[in-house]
Amino acid sequence: MVTTTPTRGKQLFNPDRSITKQIKAQQIQPNSTKNLPAFYRNVEEALDKRRATQSLFSIVHSNWQTKDAVDFCSNDYLSWNTTGLIRKAFLEELSRYPDFSVAAGGSRVMEGNYPYIEETELEIAKDHNAEQGLIVNSAFDANVMVWSALPRPGDVIVYDSLVHASTHDGMERSLAIQRTEFQHNNIAAFRNVLTSILDTQPLIKQGRRSILVAVESVYSMEGDVCPLLELVEIADEISDGLGNIQFVVDETHSAGLIGPNGTGLVCELGLEADVAVRLHTYSKAMGSCGGIILSNDIVKSALINFARPTVYSAAPPFPFVAAIRAGHRLLGTPEAVKASTA
Repeated sequence: MVTTTPTRGKQLFNPDRSITKQIKAQQIQPNSTKNLPAFYRNVEEALDKRRATQSLFSIVHSNWQTKDAVDFCSNDYLSWNTTGLIRKAFLEELSRYPDFSVAAGGSRVMEGNYPYIEETELEIAKDHNAEQGLIVNSAFDANVMVWSALPRPGDVIVYDSLVHASTHDGMERSLAIQRTEFQHNNIAAFRNVLTSILDTQPLIKQGRRSILVAVESVYSMEGDVCPLLELVEIADEISDGLGNIQFVVDETHSAGLIGPNGTGLVCELGLEADVAVRLHTYSKAMGSCGGIILSNDIVKSALINFARPTVYSAAPPFPFVAAIRAGHRLLGTPEAVKASTA
C-alpha cells in the first residue's frame, strides 16, 4: 500500500500505470488468441485461469519511488535506499578499487573467483561468528542451493508450514526420502513430528541419517518471530546427544534488524554453534542485492560441489559484491541509525 502527498502541477499517482492497469490485466479476453499457434493459446489459457480468480500478476509503475510517497510496501526497511545512504557507501567502496573488473569471467570453480569476494565472505562470516560464507546472487538462490544440495539420501526434511517458496523449490530437488511440515511456530507440533520420524526411520534413530529443519527467523507474511531457542532445545532432547537434527535458518527478514549490529536472530540468541546453516540477504534492509550462506567449511565445500548454480553460473561480479560489502559495513554505524529513523 502506498499513499502519496498531492503536489501542485505534478501527477504522482497515474491510474493508467497502476490500479487501472492491474484491473484490466485481470479481464479475460475471449478469442484473443484463436488465430495464434497452439503454444500461445495454451499459455494464454493458463493465464486466463489466473485472471478468473483475480490472481494474475503484472508489472506496473512503482509509485513508492517518489520522495513524496509514504512507503509501506518495499523492502527498504531501514530507508538506506531512499535516503541515498547505500548509494554513497557503494560508490565510496568502488572508488577504493578504480581498476575493478565489471565481470567475474566465469564460475567460482573455474576462472571467476577473485580475492575481493573471498575477503568479503570471510569478513561477513567472522562478524556473524561463522566459519565460512558463500556469496550468491539472491536469497532465493541460496535456499534452492542449500535444499537441493545438502540433504543426503536417507535424510528427512522438517519444515515450518510458512517457509518461503524458494525453500519449497529447493526441497523438491533434494535427495531427502521424506519432507514433513509442522504447524507454523507450534512447538508441540514440532516435537510430535520429530518423535514420529524417529519412530518410523530407524537409521535416523540410530544417528546414521539426519533430520534437517527449515525455519525462518522472521516470517514476512505473518510478521512473527520463530521460537528458535525452544525448537533447538527440543531437537537436542529428542536426538539424545547424537547431533543429527540440524537447523537451516533463513534470516532474510531479520538481517539488519535483529541482533548485534543487525546480525540476525541466531546471533541475538547466541545459537551460532547450534545452527548448521544461515541465509542472509542484502536486497531488503540493507538496500542492495544478493545474499550469503553462512556455514562451516564442510557445508561450503558441499555447496561448491553439489549446488548447480555454483558450478554452472558466473560468479557474482565485483560491483555486486561491493554493494554487499558496503551494506554490511554500514550496519551499526551512526549514519545507518540516522537514516533508519529519518
